[in-house]
Amino acid sequence: MKGLRSLLTNPGFLLGVGLYIAGFALLSQHSEFSASDLLLELLIFGLCFSLIAWWTTIRAKPLLVAEHPTAVEMAGLTAYVVALSFYLAYGSQWINSWLPSNWIASAQIQFWISIAKKLLVFVVVPFALFGPLCGYRMADFGWQKAALRELFHSHLPVVLILSGAILAFQYFVGGGAAPLREGKLTTQQLVLGLPLCFLWLAIEAGLVEEFFFRALLQARLSAWFRSEITGIALMALVFGLAHAPGFIFRHAGTVEGLGTNPSALDAIAYSIVVLAVSGVFFGIVWTRTKNLFALITIHAATDLLPNLAGFVRTWGL
Repeated sequence: MKGLRSLLTNPGFLLGVGLYIAGFALLSQHSEFSASDLLLELLIFGLCFSLIAWWTTIRAKPLLVAEHPTAVEMAGLTAYVVALSFYLAYGSQWINSWLPSNWIASAQIQFWISIAKKLLVFVVVPFALFGPLCGYRMADFGWQKAALRELFHSHLPVVLILSGAILAFQYFVGGGAAPLREGKLTTQQLVLGLPLCFLWLAIEAGLVEEFFFRALLQARLSAWFRSEITGIALMALVFGLAHAPGFIFRHAGTVEGLGTNPSALDAIAYSIVVLAVSGVFFGIVWTRTKNLFALITIHAATDLLPNLAGFVRTWGL
């Protein structure tokens, strides 16, 4: 009861709930988004997976990491998040405009360029700015020998059970796994594609997003506000809202059902109601383990089946 009371009275949680309700009400007015689908998204990603993350980490031993953000560090981190939002809207396309046209036309070359850009923007530069310069080591971001040791001990249940639950959901319900369900991939493609795609996603999605949004951003927010709940809530909001500029200015909303020119309010509402919710259970895993390797593994498993068919096509497996 005490934990529930702390949750229901936490300012960060209440802010997130308020913004979610407002965004839900706005999106529900559009024919492209049904209230039942939005509620199902909340139930599965926001509640069910979060409960699994919490339950499987009851006996987890969190790693020791240093968290001592200063006002200057938090101001710099805020400025970087704002700059990152503009990069997500324009930066990647601007970089591509300077590259040779034959590079842009090649899906395989674009594959490596995309990984390089993400590692630079989400890992290398943030660590250079907010790592040793602010008194932190790689170990303080969950990248340590103890993380590998606990990955096979107290952190193993959350990795196996949460990853298994997400893979099962993606296989039986997710649209991205349709080629696999329909038998459109050969045995050879599965044998080669599954492990190779998993390794790619461990870097391109797992390391990139978990380092920045959980090990860096959420850890600093939790320490600054002295509340893990606030850290999770604010991290989830930032994770979602960072995508809004791309929906507004880069027409990224076409693949999300938002259309080519969504209003700023629609883009923000979608970012909160759909994208922010999916970041909560990852935040719980970080809070209760501080293990970057565990998060990388779970994130790669989360994206594996939806990306498998595209990976196989790109590399002609």
